[in-house]
Amino acid sequence: MFAIVATALVLFVIGVMEYMVTTSRMMEAVAVADLAAHAGAQEVRVLPNGVITPTGAGPAVARQYFDLQAPEYVELTSVWCGVRNDRPACEVGARVRTAGYLLGRQYVNVSAVGYLAYGVTRGDQ
Repeated sequence: MFAIVATALVLFVIGVMEYMVTTSRMMEAVAVADLAAHAGAQEVRVLPNGVITPTGAGPAVARQYFDLQAPEYVELTSVWCGVRNDRPACEVGARVRTAGYLLGRQYVNVSAVGYLAYGVTRGDQ
């Protein structure tokens, strides 16, 4: 009886540890993707008539920010920058490697969308 209960308890503890580590990794990946998305969304051009349009440099800036901050268990999967809801925006997708204690290493996809805050560009911060 002790062997069955001890085995079940050990598996439960390892499962909880895997959940905690994977959740922590996912939260960090979302934070990195969010910062990269906001950096890409700030690459804008203001036209003479006051219209704000994204530039082609947004995806490169988002990739650069992501690469500078991402830990080794987070991989960039996609970057899109353009106009969404009539505002400059950038969407960054990433995948996170799970801890792999019980079920082996798998990947979880996360994404973040960053919009340009009206009146704020990188030079104003």
